[in-house]
Amino acid sequence: MGFERAAIWALLRNPVLGVEALRAGWAMRRRGGLFPSDVYLRWRVATAYGDDLTTTRGHDLVNYLEWRRGMRRIRRGSWES
Repeated sequence: MGFERAAIWALLRNPVLGVEALRAGWAMRRRGGLFPSDVYLRWRVATAYGDDLTTTRGHDLVNYLEWRRGMRRIRRGSWES
C-alpha cells in the first residue's frame, strides 16, 4: 500500500489524528502557500531515513502525529485524554 493510501486509512480510523494532521500542515506552511517547501521536505526525509529520495511510510506519519499531539498536551499541562 502506498504512503497516501496508508495515511488516509490511518486518519480515517482515528479522526483525532486528522485534526492533528491539519494542525501540523498549518504549522509547516510557508508564507504565500499551504505546503512546506520541497527543500524542507527533502531535508526532513533525509534526516528520517538517511536518503532524501526515500518514500515515506504511512505508519511514520501516524507516529509523528501521535507524538506531536502528545507534546502539545504535555506543554498545556493536560496529562489526561
